[in-house]
Amino acid sequence: MEVFSKFLSKSDSTVRLAIPTSALPYFENFGGRDLLVRDWTEQERKYRFSISNIGHPRPVFTGDRARFARAKGLQLKDLLIFTQLENGEYKVEVFRKTDF
Repeated sequence: MEVFSKFLSKSDSTVRLAIPTSALPYFENFGGRDLLVRDWTEQERKYRFSISNIGHPRPVFTGDRARFARAKGLQLKDLLIFTQLENGEYKVEVFRKTDF
């Protein structure tokens, strides 16, 4: 099931991934804790969920997420799709802006 999808902003592709507030109910129980997320190559990463207090409060992922972004070469306007599998695991897929 798709939790959220978004086109990456500059900060999403380098520093932290801002989560749409509509997806907040999926992550509320993870406040300040790590969430295991698999990518399309089945590599597992630890994302840390928190609420950013910069400007207005906004849910974000940090932690290994930034390392993942660098390793995969994420760029501005790439499409990220974040899903929750039937077994409760989370998966992230990215489609390059040149793919669509």
